[in-house]
Amino acid sequence: MGLFSFTKKKEQVNTSLAGANIPMLERSMAPQPINEPAATPEAPLLGIDAIYAFLQANYETRGYNDALTNPDESYKNDNIKLFQYDLQILIQRSFMYYDDKIKEIDFHIGSRTRAGLIDLVEELKIKRELVVEHISKVNQLKQETESNAGMSERIKLSYQRGFMRGLAAISQTKVMNITL
Repeated sequence: MGLFSFTKKKEQVNTSLAGANIPMLERSMAPQPINEPAATPEAPLLGIDAIYAFLQANYETRGYNDALTNPDESYKNDNIKLFQYDLQILIQRSFMYYDDKIKEIDFHIGSRTRAGLIDLVEELKIKRELVVEHISKVNQLKQETESNAGMSERIKLSYQRGFMRGLAAISQTKVMNITL
């Protein structure tokens, strides 16, 4: 048995099938594995998970870098406002996402009830209750954001701390290192 004998076997199979007029599957036509959305790390976060991820982001480093770039108080305040607006946009998108989920679940509850799938309907009702709980949590976060309190205040405090550290670093490098 030679090193390239496996290619001869393929040629023999292909020639034996040539007269049979059986189409050969090309590589592109072969079934490909299906990627599940949860399996890909690039899948975007939605709903309450996206809001929590936004709230837990590292704004201190961003504030520090912004202070080194532009150590102006109005620049700091503008960026804090932008973070608050981004959070409000994310909250609105979460409401839209959950409204769509409720409509989809309600449709499935209705159609599966008519089909007599009682166990599945009960599971869908539990899923709907979970979505309603998430909506109430998003509503609470919306109220906290509007009143600048609660978890949304974390963004402001973290960014300000980083900005102050950046200002201190500028002072230390420019003023404190001057030899007299």
